[in-house]
Amino acid sequence: MTKKTPKGRVPSLIGGTNGRPVREDVLRRSKCYRCEDELVAGTSCVAIPKNGAFTSKRRVCDACYQAILKQTSDDLEELRRL
Repeated sequence: MTKKTPKGRVPSLIGGTNGRPVREDVLRRSKCYRCEDELVAGTSCVAIPKNGAFTSKRRVCDACYQAILKQTSDDLEELRRL
Protein backbone atom coordinates (compact mmCIF):
# COMPACT_ATOMS: atom_id res chain seq x y z
CA MET A 1 0.00 0.00 0.00
CA THR A 2 1.34 3.45 -0.86
CA LYS A 3 1.75 5.94 1.89
CA LYS A 4 -0.57 8.95 1.73
CA THR A 5 0.86 12.40 2.36
CA PRO A 6 -0.69 13.72 5.57
CA LYS A 7 -2.75 16.85 5.04
CA GLY A 8 -3.01 19.74 7.42
CA ARG A 9 -0.81 20.95 10.22
CA VAL A 10 1.29 18.45 12.15
CA PRO A 11 -0.23 18.14 15.63
CA SER A 12 1.75 19.03 18.72
CA LEU A 13 1.79 17.31 22.11
CA ILE A 14 2.34 20.60 23.90
CA GLY A 15 -1.28 21.02 25.01
CA GLY A 16 -1.08 18.10 27.40
CA THR A 17 -4.84 17.60 27.30
CA ASN A 18 -4.49 14.59 25.07
CA GLY A 19 -2.65 12.57 27.68
CA ARG A 20 0.62 10.72 27.48
CA PRO A 21 1.53 8.80 24.32
CA VAL A 22 2.36 5.13 24.87
CA ARG A 23 3.96 2.49 22.68
CA GLU A 24 1.56 -0.38 22.02
CA ASP A 25 1.75 -3.66 20.18
CA VAL A 26 -0.58 -3.88 17.20
CA LEU A 27 -2.89 -6.86 17.77
CA ARG A 28 -4.76 -6.65 14.49
CA ARG A 29 -4.22 -4.74 11.29
CA SER A 30 -5.03 -1.04 11.51
CA LYS A 31 -3.98 2.25 9.93
CA CYS A 32 -1.99 5.28 11.01
CA TYR A 33 -4.50 8.09 11.46
CA ARG A 34 -2.19 10.68 9.81
CA CYS A 35 -0.80 8.97 6.70
CA GLU A 36 -3.13 5.95 6.56
CA ASP A 37 -0.12 3.63 6.29
CA GLU A 38 -0.93 0.08 7.29
CA LEU A 39 0.11 -1.01 10.79
CA VAL A 40 0.66 -4.76 10.58
CA ALA A 41 -0.25 -7.08 13.46
CA GLY A 42 2.74 -8.02 15.58
CA THR A 43 4.53 -4.67 15.19
CA SER A 44 4.45 -1.73 17.56
CA CYS A 45 3.02 1.76 17.15
CA VAL A 46 2.47 4.85 19.27
CA ALA A 47 -1.02 5.45 20.66
CA ILE A 48 -1.98 9.03 21.50
CA PRO A 49 -5.13 9.34 23.66
CA LYS A 50 -7.88 11.58 22.27
CA ASN A 51 -9.15 14.37 24.44
CA GLY A 52 -12.73 14.23 25.59
CA ALA A 53 -14.92 11.77 27.40
CA PHE A 54 -14.03 8.74 25.29
CA THR A 55 -10.97 6.63 25.99
CA SER A 56 -10.09 5.81 22.41
CA LYS A 57 -6.56 6.35 21.15
CA ARG A 58 -5.21 7.47 17.80
CA ARG A 59 -2.49 5.20 16.48
CA VAL A 60 0.44 6.64 14.55
CA CYS A 61 3.36 5.06 12.74
CA ASP A 62 6.93 5.84 13.80
CA ALA A 63 7.52 8.30 10.94
CA CYS A 64 4.43 10.36 11.82
CA TYR A 65 5.33 10.23 15.52
CA GLN A 66 8.78 11.64 14.75
CA ALA A 67 7.11 14.52 12.86
CA ILE A 68 4.80 15.14 15.85
CA LEU A 69 7.79 15.18 18.23
CA LYS A 70 9.62 17.64 15.98
CA GLN A 71 6.58 19.93 15.88
CA THR A 72 6.31 19.74 19.68
CA SER A 73 10.00 20.60 20.02
CA ASP A 74 9.62 23.55 17.63
CA ASP A 75 6.62 24.82 19.61
CA LEU A 76 8.61 24.62 22.86
CA GLU A 77 11.53 26.51 21.29
CA GLU A 78 9.13 29.23 20.18
CA LEU A 79 7.75 29.51 23.73
CA ARG A 80 11.27 29.73 25.16
CA ARG A 81 12.04 32.70 22.89
CA LEU A 82 9.12 34.71 24.28
